[in-house]
Amino acid sequence: MREKVISTIEKYGMISKGDRIIIGLSGGPDSTALIHVLNSLKELYDIKLYSAHINHMIRGEEAKRDEEYARILSQSLSVPFYLKRFDVLNYAKDMKMSLEEAGRFIRYSFFNEIAQRVGANKIALAHNMNDQAETVIMRFLRGSGISGLGGIKPVRDGKYIRPLIECNRDEIEEYCKTNNLNPVIDSTNKKNIYVRNRIRLEVIPYLKNHFNSNIIENLYRMAEIIRDEDDFIQKEVLKHIEEIKLRDGFNIKKFNELHTALKRRIIRSILQQVKGNLNGIEGKHIEECIEIIKNDDTGKSISLPDNIECLLEYDIFKIRKRNEIKSYEYELKIPGKIILYEEGLEISTNVIERENEIYKDTMFIKYFDYDKIKSGLKVRTRKDGDFMYPKGMNGRKKIKDIFIDKKIPRDMRNRFPLIALGNEILWIPKIRDTRNYKIDKNTLRILEIKIIRSDFNE
Repeated sequence: MREKVISTIEKYGMISKGDRIIIGLSGGPDSTALIHVLNSLKELYDIKLYSAHINHMIRGEEAKRDEEYARILSQSLSVPFYLKRFDVLNYAKDMKMSLEEAGRFIRYSFFNEIAQRVGANKIALAHNMNDQAETVIMRFLRGSGISGLGGIKPVRDGKYIRPLIECNRDEIEEYCKTNNLNPVIDSTNKKNIYVRNRIRLEVIPYLKNHFNSNIIENLYRMAEIIRDEDDFIQKEVLKHIEEIKLRDGFNIKKFNELHTALKRRIIRSILQQVKGNLNGIEGKHIEECIEIIKNDDTGKSISLPDNIECLLEYDIFKIRKRNEIKSYEYELKIPGKIILYEEGLEISTNVIERENEIYKDTMFIKYFDYDKIKSGLKVRTRKDGDFMYPKGMNGRKKIKDIFIDKKIPRDMRNRFPLIALGNEILWIPKIRDTRNYKIDKNTLRILEIKIIRSDFNE
């Protein structure tokens, strides 16, 4: 088995000389074989090992036995040992997670904590060929796509390695017996209380006896083929993602021309990038995104898990975290100055006694008849009912319609500070200003409003 482990390490480039490796050590046959075989390879690879054990505080005295075994085994191999006791059952209840999910989360968090503490760059886990077969069956029963049927990756993120992934359970148990390791046995492994246990104890034996005695090896090879093909497909998907990029989103027309299989993959990849993972993302979420993009209805959006949204904006779609832009409203003192920290702007006002000069508006300076306004001016984000009498146009127009006409994306509309008198908007910087309150032949005092150090200055 040692030679098989070396072959697996070399095949997948799992270990480099000088690596510092955390070993997840439960004390069961798999992790016991893992720490023992890696310890025998310390000189070959010039590696430093550390063991990490979690007591989930579920199995009482049996858990204490496992903890003590892991400690003694680590000491006998001169491997530094780290222990964490954690009430996983109550944590799962508090976090509304399954016991399996909670246990996995706590284990990985602990392994990474120890890795950071000791400067380790790899975490070795004891998954084997049987675990792979069980995982493939589990995911098949859940209706997983091709990526899911690739099962457990031998190496994940260049950090998590599984040196026993090509060893079956019989080989591992024989290795433990030959080396007099006497690992502990978790009694819950023999109880049909988890889906994985039922697959291990009922489904696989049935398939072996009635269909294929080599089911473990065959499922392992199938998963390996699927991973290779999935890797190729994913590289093609990334090329298509680059091809459909447009501004800060993705081209709706080009996306809709693609094959449905590519569309699904593209949505998954974008979600993975935005969210960091695909936890909570289901097939229905992917299909909803495809459907809304197909309909190409500007302004439409759908909500996805973890505050993610898929939004259509004219000729592009975006998948992103929702921006939580807080509304604000401040009085403009005349004369005076206000720092609008929300947008990094300085807005100043000044009253000028009219002289024989020409007061010409610019993009960032506007002039109004002060005596027609005098007070009540505010700078704020938009509100329902806002309107303007746009200069150069007849009648009044809703601010919402002005933004639509200018093709301002929905998420950007609250980023424009509005100079407002009640619901009447005098000025939307860089967009439009009103024809009301303008300087005429009767104007005596002029109100100057100036914006500087602005995001709008390009």
